[in-house]
Amino acid sequence: MKNEARRRTMSSSTDLQEFIGKFAFAPEKGFKIGVERECHLVDQTGIIVPRAPEVLTYLLSRANGHASCYGYELSACQLEERLPGPSNFWEVKKLLLRNAEEIEAAERALGFERVYHGVAPEDMSLEVYPDERYLRITKKMPVEMLRAACRVAGVHILVGMPDAETAMKVYNRTVAFLPELCTLGHTQTGDRLAVYRSVVLKGIYKSERIKLFEDYLTTAPVPPVYKDWQAFYERAVIEGFDEDPRRLWDFIRLSKHGAIEFRMFDTTESIDLIMLWVEYCLDLCQRLAK
Repeated sequence: MKNEARRRTMSSSTDLQEFIGKFAFAPEKGFKIGVERECHLVDQTGIIVPRAPEVLTYLLSRANGHASCYGYELSACQLEERLPGPSNFWEVKKLLLRNAEEIEAAERALGFERVYHGVAPEDMSLEVYPDERYLRITKKMPVEMLRAACRVAGVHILVGMPDAETAMKVYNRTVAFLPELCTLGHTQTGDRLAVYRSVVLKGIYKSERIKLFEDYLTTAPVPPVYKDWQAFYERAVIEGFDEDPRRLWDFIRLSKHGAIEFRMFDTTESIDLIMLWVEYCLDLCQRLAK
């Protein structure tokens, strides 16, 4: 009955326009870059620890005007770094290196280290970051879903879109490139070879991180193609992310930041590898927009 009632609200053009308005598309953002990189925090013995509140407080107190570069995730054991805003391609590496310098200073001061596990060990702490939204989300979350959300860490690449029409066109066309993007996004380094496994779904070879997302964290392992914004809105209403588009966890999604967001990349320490991913995603979106 609840879903049926929600469906009855979907015919309103006002509601549709309000939904589209939640996505901050703008001409000046067109094909600008955003990067978000997650990591786990460990103590000096290598144990993953829930120190994100302390680390984030330290970083934000010394951010020199770019506090927006640091944030938290659902897990209190994770830290997120990002660019200060939509950036030109040639600025991205410099900005990531600046973040690295600041986080390294925090490591020295507080006695922690970062590790870049696409999938952290299963026995890690499941402590949730003390944020009202995350505490509410996880209150009734099944423990296996919570464990998956805490364990996975990735790099997200955002490519800004000038308007909603261009964004929908580019998004729909990028879906066909999901297998290639998933393959490109596997770091396959170090101990990840021990947990790496290939599972085939429509030609997509998936790491353990992507498999955890499919099993617990997304309703659409292969992001759907939408006829138009109305079709996307109808899905949002049915699945309950119409008020908060961040609750959609597809591997490729239309982001509230006014961008196409690519979410299939394993986290990595390598800034050069991130730049390869950025270049690929930017070139792909520019070609598909034509």
